[in-house]
Amino acid sequence: MAAPENHTREPRAVEVLSNNPAHPTLPALAAKMAEPVVLTGGSVCDLAALDPEQLRELHWREEQVLARRIAEAPKGSRQRDVATRLAYDTIARILAVRNRGACQPLAMGMDARYERLVLGLLRRQARRVRPSLFEIGFGAGFLLKAVAEEGFEVGGVEVSGALFRRACELLRPDCRERLFVGDVRMIAKSQPHRHSLVYWNDVFEHIPRDEILEYLEAIRSMLVPGGLLVTLTPNWHLRPSDITREFRPPRHEAAGLHLKEYTLREVTGLLRRAGFTSVRVPLFKTYHRTVLCGAGLGGLKRLLEPALEWLPFRMAEIVCRGLCLDWTIAVAGG
Repeated sequence: MAAPENHTREPRAVEVLSNNPAHPTLPALAAKMAEPVVLTGGSVCDLAALDPEQLRELHWREEQVLARRIAEAPKGSRQRDVATRLAYDTIARILAVRNRGACQPLAMGMDARYERLVLGLLRRQARRVRPSLFEIGFGAGFLLKAVAEEGFEVGGVEVSGALFRRACELLRPDCRERLFVGDVRMIAKSQPHRHSLVYWNDVFEHIPRDEILEYLEAIRSMLVPGGLLVTLTPNWHLRPSDITREFRPPRHEAAGLHLKEYTLREVTGLLRRAGFTSVRVPLFKTYHRTVLCGAGLGGLKRLLEPALEWLPFRMAEIVCRGLCLDWTIAVAGG
């Protein structure tokens, strides 16, 4: 996710994480990110010394405090800027250590279906424009790497300096030149009508609600006419979808860094207010593929979406995810 005001690049020095730096594993990343961290209360914590339950409790406490700091800080203030950057550096490090026993890469929400969808959209665009992907909140850079290896131009912005450095270690030097740390609203000013596709996954819900429309307007300005914004964000009907889920029952409001979780209807409304000319959703998805067909029955889905509250939570989850009520593909006008 992108933080306010700070839009400078960080040094691109590359530290080797393993014998194969192109494929850093989660334990390797955890080892790099497990150095003592300063907590919200001012104390210094050695994450590597904590057991799994202590890490879980620490994650929960820190997210609640950090979320309140971001939400309560004045819009556009340095206090919000500092709180946001601190939040995502701290939580990224805690998450890496919590998962240090895993053998999977630090994918930060990445899924093979998302990669296939993005590549499919870029290939379609290649018939009429020179496609370019810009990812907001690129994490450790795995999607950017996959897309760059297919020959497409990539760029992106990330709020966490720690994750920015991990992505720089993963990507080719020519790709690193187009990576930024900071706020997409500032980056957008230097890249009008620059990209054919902007993608963000699990970022929308982290943005303060008094800033979300500004973010969407900035993103639209970066897109070429007819360009696409692909948004994946947890649907409110599956709340809570942040760390709160580990401590509270289903249908409890998120109390961590998901500052606002949205319904499909709310996301669509915001996209239209920001000037996107049409908003569609995938028709459905399975474990292996995502099916696009016209508007994906988006109007009908938005109409029937409130009925999810009447279903048992597990059934609502299956319907919501299967019918892609957490995805939108918005088209930028000319």
